[in-house]
Amino acid sequence: MMDRKERVKAVYEFINQYGTNERNFSDLYAKLLEEFDLEMEFNSDMRTNHYLNNLRQTRDKQASIYMTVSSRRPKKGAPSEFRDFVSNFRSDTTWSLR
Repeated sequence: MMDRKERVKAVYEFINQYGTNERNFSDLYAKLLEEFDLEMEFNSDMRTNHYLNNLRQTRDKQASIYMTVSSRRPKKGAPSEFRDFVSNFRSDTTWSLR
């Protein structure tokens, strides 16, 4: 069983590996939801668990914006919204690893 810091570092590496291609959005989003659930088990208090709160914001804001925009442009995609999502998700993990 990984400790929390190792787990977050693995998520960070996952983001770096898959965050360059918009086709990987669903895998990244699934990883975000999985990480959110694991953090909820660790400490569900959004006031004290800033990492959990940051993940929630990335899920509720950047991920949902990406899904909305990309559904309107199925062929073209939403590269800038994808980059925003990846950037926020990466920042969440980087912040947590400090």
